[in-house]
Amino acid sequence: MTIWKNSKMTRLYYSKDSALEDYHCIVEIDDKGIVVEYEGDGTVQYRGSDKGIGHYLLRSKTVNGEASLHMFPLSTILEGCWFEGGDRGMWRITLA
Repeated sequence: MTIWKNSKMTRLYYSKDSALEDYHCIVEIDDKGIVVEYEGDGTVQYRGSDKGIGHYLLRSKTVNGEASLHMFPLSTILEGCWFEGGDRGMWRITLA
């Protein structure tokens, strides 16, 4: 398992909410899947499985969310979309 403890996330919202930029998160990736964890109203954790090389589908029980993340081989950037309740948007994570 590879862990990136100093990753940065940008979350964009399809509403009028301001984007969260350079927000700290931790990302763990292994041959079984991915975990993304960050602080929101408490610790938020998304867990997902690899659906093909670099394509992940994630779920979060803590915020009742669903998300996707995609990355090219050898890339340090993950990008995708998310849905939490009635909110939705896009996110980009730079692994570090």
